[in-house]
Amino acid sequence: MKKPFLIYTGNLYPHKNVLILIEAAQKLKLDLAIVCARSVFESRLPKSKYVHFLGRVEDAELVKLYKQASCFVFPSLIEGFGLPGLEAMAVGLPVIAAQASCLPEIYGEAALYFDPYSLEDLVEKINTVMTDNKLCQDLISRGHQQVSKYSWSKMAEATWQIYQNELR
Repeated sequence: MKKPFLIYTGNLYPHKNVLILIEAAQKLKLDLAIVCARSVFESRLPKSKYVHFLGRVEDAELVKLYKQASCFVFPSLIEGFGLPGLEAMAVGLPVIAAQASCLPEIYGEAALYFDPYSLEDLVEKINTVMTDNKLCQDLISRGHQQVSKYSWSKMAEATWQIYQNELR
C-alpha cells in the first residue's frame, strides 16, 4: 500500500456503510485498504483506483497494515460490539468511527466520531486526523487507555458471574 492510506477491516454487508468510506477515499484521493474475509457484497461496491480489496490477511500482516495506515475508519451503522476499532487502537492507530450504534459506548473518548450519513463530515474528520498531529497522538494515547478496559479474561469472568447469579 502506498502511504498515506486509510484502512477498514470487517465485512461488506450494507449496514457496515462501507460505500461512504469509499466515496470519502475517492474524494480525498487517498488509498483505502479493505481487509475482509467475507466479500460476498464486494461486487455491489463501486470500483476505484483508490480502493484495494485485500481479502483475508494473517494477523501479523494485519498488524503491519495497521502500523502503516494513517487511520482506521469504522463507518458501520449497526454493531454488536465493534472489535475492529479496538484492535486498531491496540496497535496505536487513530480511529474514526460512526456516531452510531454502540460505537461511542465502546470507544468512548478514544475515537473521532462522524455523522454516518454525511460524506462531508467523514471527509472533514479524515482531513483533521491526517493534518492535526496533536489530535492524532491524543487519539492514540486514549486508544491505548480504552483498550485496557477490555480483555477476553474480563469478559469470561463477567459472563461466569452472570451465570452464577442466575443459578442462585
